Amino acid sequence: MATALSDASTKLSAHPAKEPQLNPKSLLGQLGAWPRRGVFSAAFILAASTAQALPIAEAQVTGGSVRGVPSDIAGVNQFLGIPYAGNVGGENRWKPAPPVTPWPDVLVADHWGDQILQDQPNEFSAAPATDDGLNLSIWTPAETTGQRLPVYMLIHGGANRVGASAMQDLYPAELAARGVVVVSVQYRLGAPAWLSLPEMAVENPDGPKGNFGILDLVDALKWIRGNIEQFGGDPASVTIGGQSAGGENTVALLRSPLAKGLFKRAFIQSSFTGFLPGKVVSYEEKSAQNRDAIAKTFDKAMSLTDLRAIPAETWLAPWKDGKASLYSALAGAVATNQFYTVDGYTFTEDSVNLLQPKDFDGLDIMIGQTADEYTGLRPNDLDLSTEDQHKAMLAAVRPHQAGNVDEAVFPLYATDDAREAYRLSLRMLNDYMFQYVKLGAEHAKAHSDANVYLYYFDHWPPGKDQGFRRAYHSADNWYFNGSLRQNDANQRPWTDPDLRMKEVAVTYLANFIKTGDPNGNTVPHWGQVTPGAGGQFLRLHDGEAEMRTETLYPSRDRYMRTRILDGIGMTEGDLLAD
Repeated sequence: MATALSDASTKLSAHPAKEPQLNPKSLLGQLGAWPRRGVFSAAFILAASTAQALPIAEAQVTGGSVRGVPSDIAGVNQFLGIPYAGNVGGENRWKPAPPVTPWPDVLVADHWGDQILQDQPNEFSAAPATDDGLNLSIWTPAETTGQRLPVYMLIHGGANRVGASAMQDLYPAELAARGVVVVSVQYRLGAPAWLSLPEMAVENPDGPKGNFGILDLVDALKWIRGNIEQFGGDPASVTIGGQSAGGENTVALLRSPLAKGLFKRAFIQSSFTGFLPGKVVSYEEKSAQNRDAIAKTFDKAMSLTDLRAIPAETWLAPWKDGKASLYSALAGAVATNQFYTVDGYTFTEDSVNLLQPKDFDGLDIMIGQTADEYTGLRPNDLDLSTEDQHKAMLAAVRPHQAGNVDEAVFPLYATDDAREAYRLSLRMLNDYMFQYVKLGAEHAKAHSDANVYLYYFDHWPPGKDQGFRRAYHSADNWYFNGSLRQNDANQRPWTDPDLRMKEVAVTYLANFIKTGDPNGNTVPHWGQVTPGAGGQFLRLHDGEAEMRTETLYPSRDRYMRTRILDGIGMTEGDLLAD
């Protein structure tokens, strides 16, 4: 049975603390931290107020009972680190995750659970990186289990090799306060998530042969279906979403038959490829490449038995020359730019093709990119000559994408400044990516009975190198998740336009999660990306939002659009509705 926790009870600090216990300045922190698993002492529980309803504070879930604590937003409780599956190390590596191990007493969900195995754990959590990291965290404003609020499953980014729910720009308490139950999910990363080997077809001919990170996300969706009512959520109204790898994995769930029927909406941030060809590889090609990469890494052939015998501490220790860990070496060798394996189980040849009629029937989609993705993913202090800029632009588009640029692109990004030449070489690739995503969104809207909304995030957060970084990769997280806080020394020096931008962005997302339509509650109208409206999109900039059909550089838009259509083998007519 759900219970309520008084606002007078202990609160977490405004943001996830580095220490796994409560903020030492809080009431219970002064009295001493309690064990994570144990009976929650009645001395610390205040009776629910009869004057004001309070959010759910205790729930019974698969595995046992959990107790949450207040978030930094009044009226929202958070439950951190709830296990949804078991340990995926040792003999469980490269297999579907085992069931969660039950706990006997109340699990006090007052700090982040373990991060999943990785060699760059998130600094905003003191939890270790282990194979016990398949857990999720929940923020709920619901006062009773019967409220059936819409649910948002938030998938963190990190190139599918690092990341955790504790990432500071993902803290979603304010989004939850808008009437949404938010579930932030961790999943396997690096080689433990994406390795594919020929031996897997022998071990499990009718099962998965890779894609274990996606299997984890499917397990999380099933957990939500079976448990989210205990937190006041509606299992029939689930939105999935995330940024960067989180966005790519959201698209992957759209591609997987295993996830069909487990969600009805998708919010896709900075997926780079959207619904056009992306990081999808045949099992035959990927398993052969991964087998050879494993042999090169270890200087000998390795069986699954050999690989499963490697302890977690060896994965995280320096490898060979000591410049990187074994985890990092294997992540680079087997997972870069080719996460998703068409294995006939998680993905099929038919399911990965999202350019078929009716692929998005019945779904609501909100998708977009930032205007300067690559300034946050590359060094910020390089100079390029004109010749080097031209070489960089010709080599920028990745092999897994359709189309490429040619010499005609040079005058579109010309400059007489060496530092600006470097920035513009990055901007060229970003312009290509936005048109790539835009074309996929237009096609989805034209050929499916779906609601499709496209955005272009061009708002520049404050901070060092703002003039270079601009609307960098992940900049939109602070605003859509409502995670920015004024006067927080661990964040940026936010300004009035930032506060306006947050209000606009988080309102759009909350509206979308609730109804499938981002409009309402005083935000500017956001029209769908329909062919009849010229492929319109919403530009978010300087705290405001406006509809456009072009970026500020329409000549670049037209060039990129033509190159991509040629690469895919499409015409403008193919984008029109059947």
